[in-house]
Amino acid sequence: MFNDRDLGILGAGALLAVLCLFLPVSFVGKVILGFLVLVIFMAIALLRLGPDRVPSEVWLMRRWRYARQNRKYVNQQAPTRTTQNAQKQKPESSASSAPAQTVIRPVDLAWDEVGVYPLLTVLLGVLGVYFAVWLARGGAAELSIWFK
Repeated sequence: MFNDRDLGILGAGALLAVLCLFLPVSFVGKVILGFLVLVIFMAIALLRLGPDRVPSEVWLMRRWRYARQNRKYVNQQAPTRTTQNAQKQKPESSASSAPAQTVIRPVDLAWDEVGVYPLLTVLLGVLGVYFAVWLARGGAAELSIWFK
């Protein structure tokens, strides 16, 4: 039902968001940094890259393996007959009028694979921890003012 990889990334993001409470900044800064970390990890969990929409670590491994593999470069080679024939058959007007095509690198978010419920569960869990810390640091006194 759930993907362990996505749950692991979401759990790590939630843990780091809660650990942001120990940073030596103001509470508002801790909240902003914590939720920024959580949103980044949620985006990483949802991110799918490449033409076949694979997770980011699979895509990075493919790119790493491709960058490290040996290539054959042949310089100053006489053109083959098939290349010469193909150039002769191509009309010159269509080659000059063809617009330059840009390469689009597909990026997708896997909403169907991960689902909204794990994301909301992690978000509400982190929000609950931050609310409890706020209550312990004097938020209860602030709330009592409103209920008098």
